[in-house]
This record gives sequence, C-alpha cells and structure tokens, in this order.
Amino acid sequence: MKRIILPLFFILAFYGESLFVNFTPHVLFGEERHIIPHFILVLLMMTGIYYFRNQALLYALLFGLLFDVYYTGTIGIYLCLYPIAVYLTTKMIRILHVNILTTTIVITLHLAIVELLVYAFAVLVLRVSMPPAEFASLRLWPTLICNAILCLIIYFPFSRWLQSSQKEKLAE
Repeated sequence: MKRIILPLFFILAFYGESLFVNFTPHVLFGEERHIIPHFILVLLMMTGIYYFRNQALLYALLFGLLFDVYYTGTIGIYLCLYPIAVYLTTKMIRILHVNILTTTIVITLHLAIVELLVYAFAVLVLRVSMPPAEFASLRLWPTLICNAILCLIIYFPFSRWLQSSQKEKLAE
C-alpha cells in the first residue's frame, strides 16, 4: 500500500495542473498573463532532494513522457527536461544547506531554466513569434511566482513525509 502513495501524489499533481488552469479565474492574474503550473515538476524535484534521486529520475522520465503526450504535440522536450531539472536540482542542493528558502530558490531557478528552454525550443523549432520581454512579463514571472508559492505551501508536509518514507525504506 505504501508503494503506491508516491506515484499517486504524482498522478494527482499531473491532473491538478490542468484543473488549476481550467478553474483559476483569469481576472485574478490578468487576461493576457499565462500561468503554467508545474506541480508535477515541483514534486519531482522535492522527491529528488528528500527521497531517492534515482527513483525521482525514473518518475521524471515517465511523467515527462506523459506530459509530452498529454499536453504537447512534440514528444521529447519535457521527456528530456524533467530528468535534467531533477538531476541538476539534486546536485545543486547537495552543496547548499537544505531548508525551505534554499529549496524554493533552487526549484524556482530550475523551473525558470525549463521554461526558458521550452521557450527557446518554441521560437527556434516551432517558429513561435513572441518577443523575449513579452515572454518574461506575461508567462515566465507569473509561472515562477505561482510555482514558488506552491513550493512554499507543500514544503513542510511533503518533505517530512518523504524523509519518513526514506527512513522506513532504509530500515527494511
């Protein structure tokens, strides 16, 4: 039973992203602003920090592929970026003191890198014509703020649950 709790969290976060977009009123942030919730990526990075990195990387591959299939028409961009973001997060956090502030900053930094790489891919390959300043003000900053708030909200319950699950698994 305990083995399905973590994948269940990921599945709920995966579907929670689309529910957030559908049910959040646009007047709250402005009609022209686009908030892209990366709930699953935040959970994956926290799993890499507070649980087993290799397991987080496997889940990142799986949910990166699911994200590509479900949300985008181009398979491969999130399949590559999710594991890279999780890996870089776990490497960076090892040289820092782990607490709520550093975890939120590191996760937000890697979310920004993922968003910038997706934007670069869209501009170069898909020929999307959105100026960088417009991308930053209408998509990047609202996305980073929303996901940083999510990270702050779930930090204590999720990190403590991951740490206790890790201790139980190591004790087995």
